[in-house]
Amino acid sequence: MNRMYNFTMSIPTEIIFGEGAEEQAGMQMKRYADRILLLYGSERIFRTGLGQRLTARLEEAGCTVVPQGGVTANADSELIRKAVRVIRDRELNGILAVGGGSVIDSAKAAAAGACLRGTVEELFRGDIEPEAFLPVGAVVTLPATGSEANGMAVIQDHETHDKLLRYFPQFKPRFALLDPALTVTLPARQTAAGGFDVFAHAFERFFDLRRESVLLDRMTAGLMKTVTECLPRVIHDPGDLQNRAEMMFAATAAHSDMLGPGGDFACHTMSHILTKEYGLAHGAALAMLIPAWCREMFPKNGERFAEFYRQVFGEKEPRRGQERLETFVDEIGLPRKLGSAGIGPEKLAEETMDSVPQVGEGFCDGMNEEEIIRVFRRIMP
Repeated sequence: MNRMYNFTMSIPTEIIFGEGAEEQAGMQMKRYADRILLLYGSERIFRTGLGQRLTARLEEAGCTVVPQGGVTANADSELIRKAVRVIRDRELNGILAVGGGSVIDSAKAAAAGACLRGTVEELFRGDIEPEAFLPVGAVVTLPATGSEANGMAVIQDHETHDKLLRYFPQFKPRFALLDPALTVTLPARQTAAGGFDVFAHAFERFFDLRRESVLLDRMTAGLMKTVTECLPRVIHDPGDLQNRAEMMFAATAAHSDMLGPGGDFACHTMSHILTKEYGLAHGAALAMLIPAWCREMFPKNGERFAEFYRQVFGEKEPRRGQERLETFVDEIGLPRKLGSAGIGPEKLAEETMDSVPQVGEGFCDGMNEEEIIRVFRRIMP
């Protein structure tokens, strides 16, 4: 019998959760810096008034604020380089990220990039190591990646479109402000894709057979069960703040250290290829891949899948559990099949194998290329 992992756990990020959390932006940021890059994606934060309110709180605390928008859905490295130039030119010493995972990841990359002698692309390819990090705070408006409380960042190389990931403990934001009311205006599609990403982070941990822990299994399954119940309610009633609150904290819990170490992450690896080739949102790609992966990999360890279906969906019969998983995807309005784009499963599988040599090493003995091809075939039209 395997034993539970040895691991080190650290969640230094201060989480301020609840209505009016944004009011603390100035006080929190001033603890670490006083010349702030306000980093965000679209101008929507100013159309809703959030940008103005955050700027006011920062200035009231004695901070100088320099806004920088334009962060894209995949954290494009060109925008990060631009942010680094602004930080250096204006002699800024901290970053407040306002948005979802791509904005927060971009802030982390810029926080390291501003202190580098090389480029962020070199850092994320592992060619150079960081020298220092500016402090980062986060105001979450799209709960999904858990980047507000973890040490990971994923960016996209502007030239090659490759997804690049680095982990540093110093990437963890100093604080995160989580107000469910800030998510009410999100489009349903973004809410659904972000919510499924939350589900996927717990799912990938559940299927890491090296974890060997009843407690972690129950915590992970409980989070997935919460998402399957709360996310459809939020999609059908965008103003449901109670269920939005559940989803917001689930996002943070699912991909910080709260659910313990490890993770299979085969589906995440394959999803990066779909976002690159098809331009899909990360969570939307996962909503296609996870049900297909379950059908393909079930014969390898039916007992583990039976536990998943029982603990998350309350189904003793695996066939019914798989149907419930697929129904959940349908309920939140995400497709389970790719549109036609002329890209075959063989090419997708080849790129997947090239990106990570051992895909899904936590589940049984990983995935081989033929298995990956079959998963991609399952989501083809």
